[in-house]
Amino acid sequence: MSNELASRAQAILRANDRGGYTIPTSSGLYPAQWNWDSCLVALGFAQYDMPRAWQEVETLFSGQWKSGMVPSILFHGDDSTYFPNSKIWQCGDAVPSSGITQPAVAATVVRYLFERSEPSEGKHRLTRLAPKLLASHRWFYSARDPDGTGLVSIIHPWESGMDNSPIWDEALADVPPGPSVAHLRKDTSFAQTSVRPTGPEYDRYINLVVSYREAGYDPALIWQAAPLLIADIGFNAILQRANHDLLHLLRCMDDHEAADEVTVMISATAAALETRWSEADGIYCSRNTRRGRDIVKPGIGCLLPVYADGGTLARHRALGARLEDWLNKVTYGVPSFEPGRPEFEPRRYWRGPVWLVVNWMLIDGLRQNGATRLAERIRRDSLALVDLSGFGEYFDPLTGEALGGTEFSWTAAMYLFLRSL
Repeated sequence: MSNELASRAQAILRANDRGGYTIPTSSGLYPAQWNWDSCLVALGFAQYDMPRAWQEVETLFSGQWKSGMVPSILFHGDDSTYFPNSKIWQCGDAVPSSGITQPAVAATVVRYLFERSEPSEGKHRLTRLAPKLLASHRWFYSARDPDGTGLVSIIHPWESGMDNSPIWDEALADVPPGPSVAHLRKDTSFAQTSVRPTGPEYDRYINLVVSYREAGYDPALIWQAAPLLIADIGFNAILQRANHDLLHLLRCMDDHEAADEVTVMISATAAALETRWSEADGIYCSRNTRRGRDIVKPGIGCLLPVYADGGTLARHRALGARLEDWLNKVTYGVPSFEPGRPEFEPRRYWRGPVWLVVNWMLIDGLRQNGATRLAERIRRDSLALVDLSGFGEYFDPLTGEALGGTEFSWTAAMYLFLRSL
């Protein structure tokens, strides 16, 4: 493992640092603070600058809404190179922001920072963050699971973090496209069109944004009228892992009342996730909440229950076999959609490329589940991709080519983190 690459990774994080928060890349593609990017970047900072790691998460929570929602994007400064920017969203309490959220990795990251900080410093930081983390988790269950099913639903593909996965194709087709926004898109000025979401997808993404803006971002109105509601397995597995980590943090603070509250969340989601296992298909299946239909498509999120629960592979050995089969079909793992399927596109965003952030989740989950050999295989692939192609946003699983944004913050952070394991 290259010390030169580690130094370069730190240099990327310094270059993308905007004074308390980190933008994903300096290329102009993403000129703001993204929710789960920022949390995962903190894992990289934690390898050499723990105060800066804490600051990254604290800055993110400075934009938390009064409702408890942590937005997917905080627009701290000039956002003119991004569409839709703050002028389109028209929302935010303390900081201009988007009106949707992203996967709930914050509590998991905070636990990591807490356990590696000097005790008094960790307790000081956690005392301020724990109430905000709890408010965020409460919001997920009140706003996105008002019927108490144990599974929260996303209202936009962007919330999943896996924007154009084939998982959303059917549900997105139900969304009216609205007027074309091809002339307003900025992303294709910074990355090849062939590796980005398509025009029809983007038109629907923006139409969803406009419809939620017109609803005043009211959770009750959105729940009743949102054209897209999906109980995504990946999103819920990430939330469930964060529930467990938040429970641990609350117990460390002797906040037994809050811990009991999170225990109820954990129990409900654990039971609900198991109802989504399909023995016939060998995967966990997301559900189109709006249509009341299962989504039987093998995206990488369907594997993430291993990250949520250390007993997953003992119950469902077929899931580990499914992952191994994916790895045997590509040169570098893990592809974000099952190779060999008609929808698989090895170069287009979340329809096939490898993303190191999800690799980390699988590595962590496989270790919890005792599948250390498989975890190490994915860790080696992850480091090899950076060694071969540098710090791209994502990678072609067949050739290893770096794709999307360049000098990417969370790829640099994941390299630093994974080389430490």
